[in-house]
Amino acid sequence: MTSKKGVFIGQRKDRMGARLLMMLTCIRLAEDFETTYRVNWFPQGADAPELDQPKELFTKSWMEDHFLSQKEFGKLTQNALPIWSFQNDTSPDRLIAHLNAGRSVVVEEGFEVLAFAWEDIEAIRPRYRDFIHRIGFTDEIRAIMERADAKLSGQGVSAYHIRRGDILNGLPWKHTTWPAKIEPEELYEAHLEKNADKTAIMFSDQPELIARFQKRFPKLLKMSDIADVSGMTRAKRDFVELYTMSRADQVIAPVISAFSMAAARVSGQQRKVFRDVLTEEEIARANEFTIEKLHAGADGFLNASEASHIYSKALFHMNRLHSDDRTVEATSIAERLMEDGADNAFLPLLQALNLFYSGKWGASAEMIENALRNPNVWPEDYAVCGALKAAALGEKRKRWQAGQAFSRAFWAKPIRPDVLVFGSRVVYRDQISLRLFPPTDWSLQKVIRRPWFNFNSHVAQRKVLVRLPCNFDFLLLDWSELSLDQKARRLLENQPRLKQLHDGLIRMTDMPDSDPRVQSFSAKLGVHLGETSIAKAIDATRLVLAGVPDNPLYHKRLAELYQADGIESAARIKMADALACDPGNAFLIFAMGQLLEKNGAVEQGQNQIIQAAEIDDNTAAIQGEAGRILLQRGEKGKARRYLKKAHDLFPPYKRFANQLKRAGG
Repeated sequence: MTSKKGVFIGQRKDRMGARLLMMLTCIRLAEDFETTYRVNWFPQGADAPELDQPKELFTKSWMEDHFLSQKEFGKLTQNALPIWSFQNDTSPDRLIAHLNAGRSVVVEEGFEVLAFAWEDIEAIRPRYRDFIHRIGFTDEIRAIMERADAKLSGQGVSAYHIRRGDILNGLPWKHTTWPAKIEPEELYEAHLEKNADKTAIMFSDQPELIARFQKRFPKLLKMSDIADVSGMTRAKRDFVELYTMSRADQVIAPVISAFSMAAARVSGQQRKVFRDVLTEEEIARANEFTIEKLHAGADGFLNASEASHIYSKALFHMNRLHSDDRTVEATSIAERLMEDGADNAFLPLLQALNLFYSGKWGASAEMIENALRNPNVWPEDYAVCGALKAAALGEKRKRWQAGQAFSRAFWAKPIRPDVLVFGSRVVYRDQISLRLFPPTDWSLQKVIRRPWFNFNSHVAQRKVLVRLPCNFDFLLLDWSELSLDQKARRLLENQPRLKQLHDGLIRMTDMPDSDPRVQSFSAKLGVHLGETSIAKAIDATRLVLAGVPDNPLYHKRLAELYQADGIESAARIKMADALACDPGNAFLIFAMGQLLEKNGAVEQGQNQIIQAAEIDDNTAAIQGEAGRILLQRGEKGKARRYLKKAHDLFPPYKRFANQLKRAGG
């Protein structure tokens, strides 16, 4: 190694676990590529104030050797490349040449063991366990590390992370569910009982929970059995607990737990979840014990909030596929928890779902109204409430009100699984007024489906639908700018979502490829997938319009294709043709306003948007945009009217609330 060789520069902006893994990755890379590493401990935008005093963890001499000043960082990164830019290479040649030329590599990977395509990750992973000893920790920290090693390393110990604390009791976290972050105690008990002859250690932000486990399992340790950390700063405590957890032979934790995941990575292991260490029968039995405890109300838990969160988790077991219908039982438990004083904002929503599954449409709608009045309801849950309300009203044949409720829910969270499952139900059953939505091919929307959602949601999908859900990205492809959710608005940048739409079109058997509905949609989708040129899509869409000249959606699509091709005058004419097909349509007026703005006719376009808001009264994005324009013009009085309407349509959306304050509302 020469002094001119490039180095690996590690930096992370987040917390302890990610920063440690980043440093271990740098140590590994420096060793394998015969250079050294440096750490940028204070990157711009860092969000971990507890780590602002690194001298709590590291010796002065080690920091002098490895930490970079901002000036040094700037100099070294002038011609640096990120590590990921080499990860598709098939050999190390380009990386070696880069380093040999004196150019550095920035390493920001913080939650995975890093391996290149030409390397064996399973050979690299175990090395991480020893790398941590090459970091210059203080004598105080090292003493605790040595105690943890002596007590745990090589002893067959299981380490458990049981998440409670702020997500159960803190505001605002207690008011929504965390199914991937919490597990019932009974699952931990099941594994402890299977390994009763072995030492184990448990970590939790709820110490009284560990004390309760220790009464039943005398071989179960806690951090204070290794060292007293009660007087330590948060940074010191976080590190020594994470290190101690990493010394166990296996780390068992909820599905999502950054702390335990980092500990497992530091140890060179994969973190395990309960399905890795318990059989299906053992998991089912543990869940039944949990449900039995829930029947007694909140008394068997730390508090009523913990009982509610565990109940939300137990519902996945009660509503699992091919299980008996346990809706009456689930309803009874929720009722008892509410009587016991559980005030979690999600609980009325879960009870409304139970009532819906029971066919009690009126009672479900009433319970939803209770949930919607709670100011602590999270935005995602508020949208689910709206979709459930739409389904309940749809069953009562109140199509207009059902349409209003679903429209508000959909445009707020158009990719939320629960919203889409209920939306599919009301669309399949013709239970909502479609006049509340922008022009689209509803016949095609009904047959372009997506797979069942395979991640957590409140809704037991097959209790709501027998058919696969609609892929509502079909609607968003033309109207994503009406969404309040930024992730949903980025559909056109998301190739996997576009590919799923394409797959739904391929699987669809209800219409031939020659159908104008299919041809129009295929042309637009093909452009965004990069499979069709804009010129070919324009020709195809013009051909469709020749046969269906009165369809405003096809005119709008052609206008957007012309716009993408830079033919602004044709785009404007075609959008005018779309509007001529349905002159009073607020959505088309809004789309015309947006097109005019893009083409430089800003004032004319904004006036169109305000006109659209005058006609529409159920779409928050239209109301909010009109309010924003008037606020920008300094017309606060007029702006308040639209911003208040936008806020009332979806109260959890903070932007409208903030704009309304600026308007004096």
